[in-house]
Amino acid sequence: MAILAPVLALTASCQSKHGPILPPSAETAETPGSPGVSLIQMNDPKAGAQLVRGFYGIESNSWRWTAGKFAARFHVPPTGASAGATVTLNFVLPESAIQQLGHLTLTAAVNGTELQSSTYDHAGTFSFTGEIPPTLLNAESVTVDFSLDKTFHAGGDTRELGVVANSVGLAGK
Repeated sequence: MAILAPVLALTASCQSKHGPILPPSAETAETPGSPGVSLIQMNDPKAGAQLVRGFYGIESNSWRWTAGKFAARFHVPPTGASAGATVTLNFVLPESAIQQLGHLTLTAAVNGTELQSSTYDHAGTFSFTGEIPPTLLNAESVTVDFSLDKTFHAGGDTRELGVVANSVGLAGK
């Protein structure tokens, strides 16, 4: 596919606009006394169980395209119901998307409650973060729904494409 090289180059060279990007070597981990972290790496074939909808298969052994609406399920961290949590999506927005769309707005929600919305008007590597209040974390697991206001098509690819996801994580506070 013609856009693979630019996407891989962007992943390696661009800086984050919205905060630190989680390290690619991080894994799902909880240590005694910690608030708890769950990180889904898109290159992990076992991640499919937590990717509820809207994520395509692994590409280049490292990332996945998303559709316009996509969701991931997480175990609620031990401190979630009392202190809340933060969801972070690390992704690449390719130049071909910006050329077709002009800009793109990403929104995250839990149980119909919008957490955060951010608009991106240039290509690059980004880290989107949304705060989840404790009131939305009163179950054993939580599904975070993401939506894009626009999608695009690249080359001969007939799929509805959103962003190039590298990882998505949920961390307790």
